[in-house]
Amino acid sequence: MIVVPSGLAAPLERFISRHPHVERGEVSGTAALPFRVGEWQRGVQVAQPDAEVYGLVELMDNNPMVCADQVSVPGPAATLALIALGPLLRAGLVCDTPVIQLSFEGDDEDLNAALASMGADEEPIVQVSPMEMETVRASIIHVEVPSTDTPQEYDELYEEAYGRSFFVHRHTAEEWHAAQVLGQPHALYQLRWSPGDGPTGLLTILVMADIHGKLGAAQVVHAMNVMAGQEESLGIVP
Repeated sequence: MIVVPSGLAAPLERFISRHPHVERGEVSGTAALPFRVGEWQRGVQVAQPDAEVYGLVELMDNNPMVCADQVSVPGPAATLALIALGPLLRAGLVCDTPVIQLSFEGDDEDLNAALASMGADEEPIVQVSPMEMETVRASIIHVEVPSTDTPQEYDELYEEAYGRSFFVHRHTAEEWHAAQVLGQPHALYQLRWSPGDGPTGLLTILVMADIHGKLGAAQVVHAMNVMAGQEESLGIVP
């Protein structure tokens, strides 16, 4: 049984209240979600790159999370950037400095640390164009990658990373608007390929999610589930 404190913030309470393996009790710690299993005091933090384990759950090995006292998930901007660039960085396919356009002001330190954790050699170029989308936050990311005559190879790379994920989904419809993730626990991404004349082409990745979903409370509870050896979707997916 997982024990969490009372008085959690409303977005967390939404998921914790329907989690079948959670009860209320005395828990120490200042993490976004402190919890304990037996006498083991643990916690999930947000945007703390110096934490014992840090990163996007979908791109990490579960074993370090299961063994850690403290795990930090990235903040909103870093989460969007990792969803978009993580598979490419892991495969060594980023050929030039990515350009990241955000619909909101993000945490640059967290974003840079997140990409560095996946092997980025330099900091991205970040541009902010504020947009009002209720609780949805979005990013458009442009990155040069090796040219190919079969761009579906990039689709397959992302499918390998996220195809079994509860909370990162590929979006293939032509329409792309904030209502598709508003109030939802998952992020959506879309790939757009532009061939070049030389050895590289341009991959544009659109990604968006709700700040109370994949960019917030849902991601925190997801991390707790993995740490505690629970089913990943418990409490999050009704």
